[in-house]
Amino acid sequence: MVSSPLKERGVRIGIPRALLYYHYLPMWKTFFSGLGAEVVVSPPTNEQTLAAGCSRAVGDICLPVKVFCGHALSLAGKCDYLFIPSLHSMQPKVYNCPKFIGAPDIVRATVPECPPVIDPDIDVNRGAGQLYEAIQSVGRFLTDVPAEVERAANKALEAHRAYRLQMESQELLPPQAIQRMFPESDLAEEPSYGNPASNITIAVIGHRYLLYDHHVNHRLLQRLRKMDVNVLLSDRVGKERLLASMSDLVERPYWGYEEEIIGAAAHYLRSDADGLISVSAFGCGPDSVMLELVQRAAKRVGKPFLNLVFDEHTADGGLVTRIEAFVDMARRRRRPPAKHIPLSLRKHEEKEGVGILGIPNLGLVAPAFRASAELLDVRLIAPPVTKRTISLGTRNSPEYACLPFKMILGTFIECLEQGADTLFMVTSSNACRMGYYSKVHEEILRDMGYEFKFLRHSSSAKGLAAILSRVKSFTNDAPWLKVIAAYRLGTAKLKALDDLERKVARIRPVAIDKSEAERLFQEAIRAIDAAKSLSSLKHAARAYFKKLDQLPRDSTVTPLKVGIVGELYVVMEPFVNLNLAAELGKLGIETRRNRTTFFSEYTSFKSYLNVLNSEKQKLADYARPYLRHDVGGHGLETVAEKVRLAREGFDGLVHVVPFTCMPETIAQNTLLRTEEDMPVLTVICDEQLSDTGMLTRLEAFADLLERRRRNRKLQPIMV
Repeated sequence: MVSSPLKERGVRIGIPRALLYYHYLPMWKTFFSGLGAEVVVSPPTNEQTLAAGCSRAVGDICLPVKVFCGHALSLAGKCDYLFIPSLHSMQPKVYNCPKFIGAPDIVRATVPECPPVIDPDIDVNRGAGQLYEAIQSVGRFLTDVPAEVERAANKALEAHRAYRLQMESQELLPPQAIQRMFPESDLAEEPSYGNPASNITIAVIGHRYLLYDHHVNHRLLQRLRKMDVNVLLSDRVGKERLLASMSDLVERPYWGYEEEIIGAAAHYLRSDADGLISVSAFGCGPDSVMLELVQRAAKRVGKPFLNLVFDEHTADGGLVTRIEAFVDMARRRRRPPAKHIPLSLRKHEEKEGVGILGIPNLGLVAPAFRASAELLDVRLIAPPVTKRTISLGTRNSPEYACLPFKMILGTFIECLEQGADTLFMVTSSNACRMGYYSKVHEEILRDMGYEFKFLRHSSSAKGLAAILSRVKSFTNDAPWLKVIAAYRLGTAKLKALDDLERKVARIRPVAIDKSEAERLFQEAIRAIDAAKSLSSLKHAARAYFKKLDQLPRDSTVTPLKVGIVGELYVVMEPFVNLNLAAELGKLGIETRRNRTTFFSEYTSFKSYLNVLNSEKQKLADYARPYLRHDVGGHGLETVAEKVRLAREGFDGLVHVVPFTCMPETIAQNTLLRTEEDMPVLTVICDEQLSDTGMLTRLEAFADLLERRRRNRKLQPIMV
């Protein structure tokens, strides 16, 4: 957080009217006012706000973040500080979208003229005391009197409770409740949203920053009112009822504010509402997977459903036509609520044994663990990723889901086609939507008619004992000695394969015959895959490492060095990134990936001694000048590696990003604005990425790096 000796009264604190404004404005305003500061709120969104935000942020980031940047820019020169907390989590084991975590860093990167940012970390997963400390740290910034901070904090919490109570007991919507709490301010907004006397009722679900920003949603609620529609909104239901309704669609929440989508949808699909409209932003990660569950549930119960996706290019004409057509359809299809039909087809985890296990084939996972599965009397299926995998995954996935989601779904379909009776997925426990993949994958696959068991392992379940117990749980109760032997063989193979990949990345660019280096690499993978014991593995690995060392090399070449960073799946899977490392090697470029993109780093003995945690801390230190908050996935590592590799003398960086990946789009906003003089090539991976276009870009990037190196050598030495 910004540190300053300023403690005097009259400080102006700016609060952008975007993102979580409608959740916490009364609390924030009361707290700062209680400490003697003047609170300045940005005006409602207009065309200039939107255009300014879009001009600052990268195109791939979602509309609400662009709007937020526009609001931050509008406050420049009008306040002394901006208050933008980094909200990791407000509930235990529930994770906020990366945009809430990285909001202060995005603003610093995209709006350099903004005032200093006060950005406390708020993450209740680190304990209730952390929230208290965050409040105290902000208070100490404005006053030296702890009692004043305590009083202001208590008043703020009272204001927040009163705000929620007004909405729940008096059925007020957030803009109405804010207007009632601060009648003398300029915070009033249009309060009327529907016609209760209408003969048709439509429920509108979505996040508050979309529902109540009339410019962003093109006055959707007012348009529905003019169409004589009675509009239902989740804020009139109450949070507790929404959370209770969620169990019909998901076991427990994963995302912060998930009740605004899943809870509201489950509630209104069981109600007398004649139809359901969802409001989402293009590129919204959580909504891209949550709304898939909603759409399938609506189809199951026969309730009309319309998803409106907004971005800066949305036009009134097409929007009005769609709304009018939907309202007409809902009038014609009015029917009683289907209370007996299940909203979800997902099943609880079965305990029966496993016969044929299907897993996503990510990088070199299959050759690492195929023999281990056989030791446990389990047949392992991990189909290689092909064009058909992409086609299957894309055809059956939500349109705006990220590429890894689509690829893994395609792989699961191929596993089931080949006879798998069980699927396995590791789920994340942070702000990446990977933690939500399996919920939606299972729903889609069961909707397609497949019967299977779905086993999951949370990445938060760390430690050797936890992992071994999980392995044993789906091995038909194999003896512990066999479980341990299989685990040792699999992890030893994984390390050998990762070491092999690192070695080839160093040898390929200087080998005289680069095709021979690639041939030996593929041959070594097959030999390691075929090894059935630790001794045969050691023999195969030693033999191929020796062959690689003996490859003739061009001793006159000093290869360019390039780091490869980005999201785990697209960095590791060569079919998806179009053999990026190999293609760079053919161009005479040595590549290096971050340690955290090698699976063996998570299964080595050192990993159980928290070695990776210390690595993560080093990376956090490198990233801190530009990205102060861990935004989930590998976003922090991406920014940190640019700083570290620049200091180590690397020539460039390739940033590999799945289209709409939340952590990486935040990193992308930051990467291009660091002080390190290092060219960055960003490769957006989706199902349209082609070999020809990729190779052309890599060749141009290699030429750029070579010219920069020559120019540096020609620079005169100043005496």
